Amino acid sequence: MRLLRPASRPAGRRFLPSLLALACTIALSACGGGSHNDVTPGTPVAGGPGQPSTPPVTPPPEVVAPTMQVTLAGWPGLAALTIKADGTAITPDANGSFTVRSDSSLRFEAAGVELATIAPKRNITLFDLAGATDCTSAPELGKLVSFLMALDKDQDPSNGITLPALAAPAPAGTRIATLGEADLLALEQRLVGRNVPIQTALWSANAALDAESWTEDVARRTQFTNDMGVLQGYLDRVLAVLAVAPGDLRGFAYLSNEEAAKIPATLKGQGMAYDGDTPVFSWRYGLQRADADFNGTLTQALALPAEIQAEYAANPAGVHLGHIGDIDIFEGKLYAPIEDEDDSSQQSYVAVYDARTLQYTGQKFALPRAEHADGVPWVAVDGPRKLAYTVTWSTLAADKLNVFDLATFKLLRSVPLQTSFNGKRVQGLKVFNGMLYAAADTKDNVSETGLKRKRLYKVDPVSGSVIELLHYDEPNRSEGEGLAFSPDGKLHLAVLAPYTTPLYAPATGNPKPFDESYSIDGDDWNPSGSLRHFSRDALPAREKLCALSAAR
Repeated sequence: MRLLRPASRPAGRRFLPSLLALACTIALSACGGGSHNDVTPGTPVAGGPGQPSTPPVTPPPEVVAPTMQVTLAGWPGLAALTIKADGTAITPDANGSFTVRSDSSLRFEAAGVELATIAPKRNITLFDLAGATDCTSAPELGKLVSFLMALDKDQDPSNGITLPALAAPAPAGTRIATLGEADLLALEQRLVGRNVPIQTALWSANAALDAESWTEDVARRTQFTNDMGVLQGYLDRVLAVLAVAPGDLRGFAYLSNEEAAKIPATLKGQGMAYDGDTPVFSWRYGLQRADADFNGTLTQALALPAEIQAEYAANPAGVHLGHIGDIDIFEGKLYAPIEDEDDSSQQSYVAVYDARTLQYTGQKFALPRAEHADGVPWVAVDGPRKLAYTVTWSTLAADKLNVFDLATFKLLRSVPLQTSFNGKRVQGLKVFNGMLYAAADTKDNVSETGLKRKRLYKVDPVSGSVIELLHYDEPNRSEGEGLAFSPDGKLHLAVLAPYTTPLYAPATGNPKPFDESYSIDGDDWNPSGSLRHFSRDALPAREKLCALSAAR
């Protein structure tokens, strides 16, 4: 009962200050108390009599993601596709442009099929939708073009893609990336009653994307003229050795630097390549480095490997000679194609040399004879892809591109050519910007003239597309040989002049020089030759689109 008795007044006075102190302590704690937040005595308290109220807290402004303009660029015209930004449909304007948040996700569809889901960028091209890491042909690109071409209402992708209204689009969740070719073609057939094989689609893409223009600098054409007396003496030395030891080509090594300078057409008669900015030439039996004006600086007149020549010389059918064709160079190694010039159905090789010294390294690769039924007139190196290419000479087997691993020369695959090289007499080929350029010594008559037409082809190593880029005309019995690209992008084509050596009989004392009286035949004994120089004056659409696709 004592606990319920009211406390005395003195006790109450002591308890009230304690409650006030506790309340003050709690209030300070709630405000993050501490001595630095204490109110200095005498300082007016906000909200007190005559003081303004504490202003309300303003929330931070909402962060708005930046936007960007996206343009659907180039062939085949993609504005008709269904485009969704984070699930919301987008309609491009007449220029194929639209604006979206830069952090959105763009999904492209056609006939209910997901073609690609990608992040926005300034320009979106066919290569972006195909997921290409570069702008070359690829199966992924072929599938995309196949599907778009099959759907296109007027079957003319040059004017853009026009999609038909479909009563039954593809099942939900269909993605082109997961379809094999057979499934893709079956889907196309079900949707629109037609389909387009992937290779056909790639060839159509090549036709639309790969045309380009080259113009010759006629004033700069380089002429090489042989001193026929020096050439006669050189061959006489060769024949003297061969008379004693058939198949022994050491006579070709007996050539002084002064003599080499006087027979430039012969020593540059097969092909050329660039070692950095230094041109290197090949001829039937040897190699030559040159300066910027194509004057020889180092000559290995006989570079044919002895063991290969010994093999050809021991042929049961009689002594044969080896033959070096158009060469190529990559990372200091010179790759030379070698065949039996008397019977090119025999074993062919690629021999490896030091590009600076022109010395044979001892490394050679035997090429599969089934793929080189008529020899190997050239070899081309694709450095970025670590590949090498050949095509057999000019028989019925010249209808496919042979693709080798550069390190081992193991045959990886053969790509059928859209246009066969059979009869085209392709004498050289080089890789430039991922595509192949082939120089053909075709013998087509030029109407009402005595000229023969020579051609330059562009080949896609993935699809096998073949496009004729240019032609030039030469007198009968001229021979178009190899080609090379200099670091500045110029194209150089080697041409041997007509085989007219009997006109030089008075100078040589031989009434029939270089005809069948010699056991060594060939256009390398011609009196002259030239280099034609071309510059590209119109880029292909593929390279233009690739530049747009790379822009961020």
